[in-house]
Amino acid sequence: MSRYFRYYPKTQYKFANSSFSVEKSAVNISLKTSLLEGLAQDDPYLFLRYTVKEDEKPEEIADFYYNDPGLSWLVYFANDIVDPYTQWPKSYEQFTAYFRKKYQSQAQPAGTDPVIWGQNTLRTDNIVHWKNKDDETMLISPDSYTRAQTFNNDFVAGDWIAVRYFDYENEENEEMRNIILVNSTYATTVIENLRSLLNG
Repeated sequence: MSRYFRYYPKTQYKFANSSFSVEKSAVNISLKTSLLEGLAQDDPYLFLRYTVKEDEKPEEIADFYYNDPGLSWLVYFANDIVDPYTQWPKSYEQFTAYFRKKYQSQAQPAGTDPVIWGQNTLRTDNIVHWKNKDDETMLISPDSYTRAQTFNNDFVAGDWIAVRYFDYENEENEEMRNIILVNSTYATTVIENLRSLLNG
C-alpha cells in the first residue's frame, strides 16, 4: 500500500503546545468520484465482484488481478476500506481471537471460553436478537421476545430463531468477503487520476 502514499504532496507542519496545524488548506471533495472521473461509469463491468478466500490478503488479490501487489490500495479504495483491521475479513483463527478478546468480559461464568459461550444454545445471555423464520428482515430484541411471550397471546415463540453473538459476528465477517474490484482495464486511469488529484 506504500506506493499509494507516494502521490501525496509534501506538507509542512507547525508544532506548538503538543498540537499541530496544517499549512495547506483542505479541499472538500469526493475522492471516489474524482478517481473515477473520465471512466464509463455506466459500464456494468467497471466494478467486478470478487469473493475473498480464507486468509487471503489485499496484496495477493492485487497481484492476482492487477499483476502488481502494490495496487492493494486499489482494492481498499473500491470497497471504501479505511481500516483493514476491522473492515477486512478475518481468517477463522483471527476471528476467534478477535471474538475472545471482544467478549471476554461477557462470557459467564468467569473463565468460560467466549467462543464456547457465544455458541451455547442453552444460554440466553448470548443472544443478539431474534429473527423471524419467514421474514429474516424482522428482528426483535431479547427483551421484546421475553415480553411478547408474557403479554402477547398471539405471539408464537416457534416462529423466531435466536441469533447468538458468535453467529452474528461470524456472519458479519463472512459478508466482508464479498468485495468489488475496479476492472483492470480502468486501473491505469484511476492511478493517473489519483496522481493528478493529489498533486494538482
